[in-house]
Amino acid sequence: MRVLRMIAMVCAMALGAVCAEEKTGNKAMLLDGVAAYVNSDMITIAEVMNEVRRSPWANTAAARDEQRLREMYSATLSALVDRKLILAAAKKSEMVLQSWAVENRVREIVANNFEGDQVKLHQLLADRKITFEEWKNNLNEDLLITAMRYRNVDSRVNPTPREIRAEYEANKGRYQTERAVAVSMIILDPPAEGEPTVAARANQVEDKLREGVSFAELARVYSKDAKAAGGGSWGKVNPEDVFRPEICNMLNRLNPGETAPVIILDDYGYIVRKDEQQDSRALTFEEAAPYVESNLRMTKSEELYRAWMQRLRDDSYVKLFELPNL
Repeated sequence: MRVLRMIAMVCAMALGAVCAEEKTGNKAMLLDGVAAYVNSDMITIAEVMNEVRRSPWANTAAARDEQRLREMYSATLSALVDRKLILAAAKKSEMVLQSWAVENRVREIVANNFEGDQVKLHQLLADRKITFEEWKNNLNEDLLITAMRYRNVDSRVNPTPREIRAEYEANKGRYQTERAVAVSMIILDPPAEGEPTVAARANQVEDKLREGVSFAELARVYSKDAKAAGGGSWGKVNPEDVFRPEICNMLNRLNPGETAPVIILDDYGYIVRKDEQQDSRALTFEEAAPYVESNLRMTKSEELYRAWMQRLRDDSYVKLFELPNL
């Protein structure tokens, strides 16, 4: 909630500063509401904070930290400045998109996000108080930015075979297969009134395992999760990405084919079997080459993008203002 209060406060500051300027004619007071000037355009604090608020980051626990909020504000402002610089460069180069390009993109968005029903798009825009023409103009700008980036950055990134080989040789440890463990699990839920305890049911399962009943058959009978119908199989996973640390530690102690004693966590019982283990290994150059090339493209693209943005800033008037105290 704190981030929402902070956003509201900053937006109010921006609006208040503009109002004060209108009433008093004192342009110095307007600075409280200005985040940046880019040539003849102005970016307000409210515009930046509205973008921050739309980010999924705004709903995370980290957003309660003022320093992190300021970092997000700074990154968002930088992106908005870049946007204006690129659009100005597109205008200067007289780049114009064909109308069909925008119309095709509109159709793609409607088909992929609104079940092919443009009325639903219009309803969403109306709810957000955005006109269709405003939205379409923003879409046109997005496509212009994409075209400009391709012309000035992406089309110039072409790692050579020698560079790919050199990157692989210098960073072989980076290019490995992921560790994978095939896991099956029986999950026992907390008992309802009058039912056997988790420990009692676990004993029943373990007794039947010793009698030779298959793990998969027991999972279909006893397990109470969505994997039960498949015999409790989770397939091959990286345990650290999927399970709690207690379960990961247990898996690390098992050999393939072994089943661990029940572990009870938050009143649920977990009977874990390690079916198979695939340790990570270094990829050969032939296996790694597509990933190496992709990494090089991303690295070179970022370098070229930063250099391009610096040239645009050097050729423009850009003035940033500190975010006032919250």
